[in-house]
Amino acid sequence: MKSRFFTALLAALIGVAPVFAAEIADKAPVAETADKAPVAEKPAQKPAKKVVKKKRAPKKLTLEQEIKRTTTPVQYKRHIQRHADKKAYAAANKDKIKILMLGDSITHQWEYREAKADHAKYIAPYNVLNLGCGGDRTQHTLWIIEKSGILELINPKLVTIMIGTNNHRNSPQATIAGIKLILEKVRARYPEAKILLYAIFPRGADNNDWRRIVNEKVNAEIVKFCDGDKIEWVDIRKNFLTPEGVLKRSVMPDLLHPRRGTGYTVWGESLRPYFEKYNK
Repeated sequence: MKSRFFTALLAALIGVAPVFAAEIADKAPVAETADKAPVAEKPAQKPAKKVVKKKRAPKKLTLEQEIKRTTTPVQYKRHIQRHADKKAYAAANKDKIKILMLGDSITHQWEYREAKADHAKYIAPYNVLNLGCGGDRTQHTLWIIEKSGILELINPKLVTIMIGTNNHRNSPQATIAGIKLILEKVRARYPEAKILLYAIFPRGADNNDWRRIVNEKVNAEIVKFCDGDKIEWVDIRKNFLTPEGVLKRSVMPDLLHPRRGTGYTVWGESLRPYFEKYNK
């Protein structure tokens, strides 16, 4: 009787074991086999490269080309209205204008609001036509002389010229040629007028500034165009500088344009005796 009981129990246990083993197998973690393909990771996306356009190097001009550029009359579009206003003023006051000023922004800025007090002291008392224009180079001044139609309307006794600093990227020889032609054109237009040729003002912090070096090379040559009579050389460079050749920002804040009350006072004092003489 007992033997039958144990025999049945053993049989039952044998039948359950496979099922129990299968359940354990289902719950156990599956080992990764060597032949199972690994999950490929997505490659990190690289940021798009910023396309930087290469700047073209400025075309190297021959000296002949540079001279042609600095002596070919050109008008700046931004000065069209200024020229038109000046022409209208010249037409209305042609018999009164005794003094003509030619130049770039250094001359132009006599009319700026910041220089109002200097203008009232040194310019306003006289019959002056200021044709200086910011950014002008020798070729732009030649446009004013030859093509603006303004100079035909007046007959000044005195003409002041201070131009060339904006030509600093040209060779000194080209700038010199431009200034020489300006003098010739003005002399042809006004044979009896007195011309004051100002040395190009100091530029940059000290004598090592490359733009000042270029301007000094120009000054060394254009002085030779002056005869001391009809064309007079006026050199006030040292009045802007320390004995060591340093240009202080209290005189020219941007190391280029004279400051009101200091830089323009230096220039105004040099102009006054000539204005007094030729304003009659």
